[in-house]
Amino acid sequence: MKTSIKNLDKCQVKLTVTLDADEIAAITKEVEKTFLREAELPGFRKGKVPIELIRKSFGDGLSKEIRRAMFHKYYGDAIKAEKLDEVALANVEDFKVDAEGGSFVATVEVKPKFKLPTYKGLKIASNDTTVPEEVVKAQLDRLRAAYAKYEDAKEGDVVGDGDFVQIDYDGKVGKQKIVDVNPEAKVVGEGRGFWVQVEEGRFLPEILDAVKGMKAGETKEGVAAKFGKEAAPEGLKGKKAVYTITLKSFRRRILPTDAEFVEKAKAESLDALTSVVRTELQKAADRQEAVRRENEAIELLLKKADFDVPETQVRNATDAKLHDFAQRAQYSGLDASYFEENRDKILEDANTTALKQVRLWYIIDAIAEAEKIEASDEERGRKVIDFVLANAKK
Repeated sequence: MKTSIKNLDKCQVKLTVTLDADEIAAITKEVEKTFLREAELPGFRKGKVPIELIRKSFGDGLSKEIRRAMFHKYYGDAIKAEKLDEVALANVEDFKVDAEGGSFVATVEVKPKFKLPTYKGLKIASNDTTVPEEVVKAQLDRLRAAYAKYEDAKEGDVVGDGDFVQIDYDGKVGKQKIVDVNPEAKVVGEGRGFWVQVEEGRFLPEILDAVKGMKAGETKEGVAAKFGKEAAPEGLKGKKAVYTITLKSFRRRILPTDAEFVEKAKAESLDALTSVVRTELQKAADRQEAVRRENEAIELLLKKADFDVPETQVRNATDAKLHDFAQRAQYSGLDASYFEENRDKILEDANTTALKQVRLWYIIDAIAEAEKIEASDEERGRKVIDFVLANAKK
C-alpha cells in the first residue's frame, strides 16, 4: 500500500491510496471465495457454481464488493500511515481496479491546526455585585404583595397601586376610533367592565396611571397615550391616542402587617426574612456576574482565534441548535408561520452559534493539553474556563 495526501480548504485532506497487483489479487480472491460459498444459480447446488460462471453472472456485484473490501481493508491503515487526525469521512471516489493494482481517493475531514490564542492574562473586569438595599426592599415588597388580601372598596376610597379595577374605556386616534383603525386591536381600543390590576406591565401604562386616585363612578377624559413603533398593532404603530376612562368599581389590595407577613412567610422575624432575601439576591447577583465573566472570557478567546473547523461538526452542532430551538418554540406556543417567516435568520443564527461552539471546543482542548488539565468531556470546559478566569487581569 502506498499513500499520499493533498491538503484542501476547510479542514479537508485528499487521501489517495494505491495498491499493488498482489494486494488486489488477495482482496479479489477473498471476495470470490465468499461468492463461491454463497452464490446460487439454476442447475447448480449452493457453493458448487464454477468461478467462471460467477464472474460472468455476478460481474457488477463482484466489482462493487471488491471496491468495498479495498476501502474497508486499507482506509484505516492509510489514515494511520499519514497520521491524520480524522474527524469524518466526507467522500470516497475514483475507485480503480485492474490486473496491475488498484486505488481510491478519500476526502477526509481532519482536526484543525491553529495557533493557540493567548489565554493567560486576559483583561476581564470583575463588577461589584453588592445588592443595594433598595433592591432588597423592592423584593420584600413583591413578596409581601404575594400575601395580600383584596376587599371591595368603600365609598370615598381611591385607587392605589396593586388594586383591581373594573373600567370602561374608549380610545381614539385623531377623530377615528381605534377599533375602526384596526378591528383586531379591540383589546386596546375599547372595553366594558374590564378588570385589570394596577401594576406595571398589566395593561397600557397611561391608563393604569390615570386610574390611580380615582373613585368609583368617576370618569376621566383626554387621557393621552402613545403606541410603540414596533410592538403595536398595525395602523397604530407610533400613533398618539386619547382615551376616556370610567371607573366602575374596584377592589383594594390590603397588604399584610409585618407580623402577618412574617407568619405567612414562616420566618422568625422581619429582620431574619430580610436577611434571607438579601442572601438569595446576593447569590443570584454573584451567579449572574460569574456567567458574565465566563461569557466575556469565551468571547475573548474566540476573538483571538479565527480558524476553520470541520464542516461535519458544524453541521451536527447546527442541527442540535435547531432541534433545541424547535422544542423551546413549541413550549412557548410559536406556530409554523413563525418558522416560515424567519427561516433564513433562524438558520443563520444557528449556524453562527454552532461555528463558535465547535471552534471553542478545539480551543478548550488545546488549553487543557497545554496546561495538562485532566477532566472528563463534561467537566473539561468548566475547568479550562475556570483556569482562564483565575489567570485573568482585572
